[in-house]
This record gives sequence, C-alpha cells and structure tokens, in this order.
Amino acid sequence: MENNHPVLREIIELFVEPSRKARYLYFWEKSKRRGQLLDELLHDARDLRADRCRELVPTLSDPDQLLALMRKQGAGKTCYVFGRSTFDGEQADLRAALADVAGRMREVIVFARDTQLAFVEEHDGRQFILSMK
Repeated sequence: MENNHPVLREIIELFVEPSRKARYLYFWEKSKRRGQLLDELLHDARDLRADRCRELVPTLSDPDQLLALMRKQGAGKTCYVFGRSTFDGEQADLRAALADVAGRMREVIVFARDTQLAFVEEHDGRQFILSMK
C-alpha cells in the first residue's frame, strides 16, 4: 500500500479545509506518516470542508442503499478505498467496497474518482457523503 497514492492527494485537495490542507499534504509526502494522515482525516469530520460534506442521518448499513445513493449522484462501478478495509490503498468494485465497510464503524473513505464523490464512515458510525456539488 502506497502512502503517497496520487488519489489520496486528490482527496485531500478536494475535501480538506484549506487551513488544514498543508498539514495533510505534509503527512501525505512522508511514508511513515500514513497512519497519522488517515487517523486524522477519518477520525472525525472537523477537517473536512463543510460546503462539500453532508452527514447521512440516519446512517446506512445496507451496501445496496449506499450504492444506490452514490449511483444516483453519478458514481460508476469502481472506487478507491483508504482506511480500515481489506481494500485499503486499492481500486475496487464500488459495491464490494461498500459491502466491506458499511455500518462497521471503521475509519474509511470510499472515493468514486470519476465523479469526485466519496463515502466516509467514522469510528463512531457517523457517515458522510463528500461531493463537489
């Protein structure tokens, strides 16, 4: 698993608050800081841009519901996954990735790069959709 995966940098550029971006990019550049980067990015939503982040209430644990939600917003068949998942650092089938993480209270981001859309689940079960729209 590559620390400075270009897609992870893209996620930082798109969704991290501008005032916090330099810190995350520093972590991204340092391979030994990958764990810290993901811990801080995915532990809670305070560093995510509020204008691009929507909390899911109630939370969804059914991967098919999440898939339908993301597909409705244009997500394709594949995604990139970062965090506590068997797909960490990999490109994966979107449905398979959501089935692996949905409702499991793992710190994870599932990013549909083609539409710049992401699903985030925190350790406490809070879920978010990140979108440029």
